[in-house]
Amino acid sequence: MKHSVWIYFALSLALWAGCRSPQSVASPNSELLPISQIALYDSTSLFFGDFGNYPSNLAHAPIGIFDSGTGGLTVMEAIVTLDLFNNSTGEEGADGILDFAGESFIYLADQANMPYGNYSSENKTDYLKELVIQDVLFLMRNRVKSVVVACNTATAACLEDVQTLLEKSCTGVSVTGVINAGVKCALESLSLEESGTIGVMATVGTIKTEGYERTIKEMAHRLGYTGTLQVVNQPAMGFAEAVDEDPDFVLPTARYPRTGYRGPSINHPDHPIDLSLLEAYRFDYSNHAMLATETFGEYTQLQLNSARNYARYHLLSMMEKLRNTPHPQPLKVFIMGCTHYPYHKETLHNMLQELREYNTNGLFPYRDLIAPEVTLVDPAVNTAKELYLLLQKEALLARSPSPSEASFYVTIPNCDLAGVDLEAPNRFTYSYKYGRNPGTALEYVHTVPFSSELINRETLNRFRTTIPVTCCMMCLPGD
Repeated sequence: MKHSVWIYFALSLALWAGCRSPQSVASPNSELLPISQIALYDSTSLFFGDFGNYPSNLAHAPIGIFDSGTGGLTVMEAIVTLDLFNNSTGEEGADGILDFAGESFIYLADQANMPYGNYSSENKTDYLKELVIQDVLFLMRNRVKSVVVACNTATAACLEDVQTLLEKSCTGVSVTGVINAGVKCALESLSLEESGTIGVMATVGTIKTEGYERTIKEMAHRLGYTGTLQVVNQPAMGFAEAVDEDPDFVLPTARYPRTGYRGPSINHPDHPIDLSLLEAYRFDYSNHAMLATETFGEYTQLQLNSARNYARYHLLSMMEKLRNTPHPQPLKVFIMGCTHYPYHKETLHNMLQELREYNTNGLFPYRDLIAPEVTLVDPAVNTAKELYLLLQKEALLARSPSPSEASFYVTIPNCDLAGVDLEAPNRFTYSYKYGRNPGTALEYVHTVPFSSELINRETLNRFRTTIPVTCCMMCLPGD
C-alpha cells in the first residue's frame, strides 16, 4: 500500500505541478482517509476524482447538496427560498429577490445506504466516512462549486475529512456543514447572561460523536456566555428512518406487531416504552400508527408505526432525562439535529405545549422544565445563510437572470454485484448493509434520477406541503 501511495504521490506532482503548493500535496503519512487517497491519486479506480481537469471558473457551476435520504431536502428548501440579503449590495436585509436566484443545484439522497445514524452503533464509523466521501465525489464528478453536507451525522463524523479532501483537490470547492449553523442559531436565541437548557434531538450516530454538545460548549465559551447552560441529548433511534419509511422501523401495511421491527418497544434494552407514561406520550393509535397486543387489558407489545409517534416518544424521553438531571434548568431551545425532523416540527412544538399543561394527580411534572416559549431550531436556515456568505466572499454567486434549476439523484442497490442481499426492491438487508467494510472499492450502489417509482405517494404529498418550492423543482409526474 505504501509503494502505491508513493507512485500516486509522484504522479500527482507531475500532473498537477503549478496547481498545488508542496504543502497541499498529501504524503503517505497524512491523515487522509484511504478513499480520499484513491480519489486524489489512483486514476485506475472508479472513485478517482480527476481533479486536475476541474474547471477554473466556478461561478456558474452548480451547488451540491447531499444527505442519507430525503431529509436534506429541508436544507435545500431553506436555500432556494432564502431572502435575507440585498442582492445588489450583498448586505443583510431582504429585498424581495431570492438570494440564490439563478443558481443551479444537484441533490443526492444516498437512500440505499441510509440511515447513516446507525453505522456508529454497529461499529462501522470508518465505513460511514467512506460513504460520505463517495457522496462528495459524486457531486464533484458533476463539477459543483460548493458542497453542502445536509446531514448532521455526516457533518459530525466526517466534515474534517471532507474539508481535507477538498483542500488537497486544489479545485476551490468549499463545504458547509449543518452543526455549527444550528448551534449558532441556538445560542443567538439566548442572552449572554441567560441560563437554560438546550435540548438536542439527533440520530444515535450524531449524539455518539458529541458533535452538538462539544460545539455548544466551545462556541458559548468563545462568545462569552456566562449563564448556566445545560445540554440534554436525545438519540432519536428510528425517527429519521420512520420519516423515510424504512421497514425496519415503520411498515404502513402492518396491522399487528411484527418480527423484524427494530424501533422502541416495551422491552427494548436501550429505548423502552414506559407504560407508566402512556398518558404523557399521547400516542396516536389511529390508522395502525401504533401496533399493539393486549392481554387482560394490559399491553404486552407496542411498536411505533408512524413518524409522529417516534417524535412523541423521543421528546418525552428527552424531558424525562432532563427531569432526572440534578438541578435542571428549563428547556429554552430545542435543536432538531437531523434534517428529517423539521417535517414533524408541528408535532414537536405542540407536544412541548402539551407537556407544560400535563398533570397527573394534580401535579405538573414538566411545567417548570419547559419555558413558556421554546425556540425550535432548524439548522437549515442558518446553513443557507452561511452558504450565501461563503459564496459571496469567494465571488462565486452566479447572479444569473435565468431561473434556478436542479437535478435530483438517489442511490439504489447494485443488483449486479455478486453476493448482494436484498430484503425488498431497492433495499439492502440490515445485516448486509451494516456488514460491509471500508476499503473494498466495490460499487455497491447505482445513482439514478429521482422518479415516482422511487418516491412513494405519501412522501411526495409530504414534499408538496413542507418543501413546496423544492418539490416543484423536481418536476415529478403529478406535479
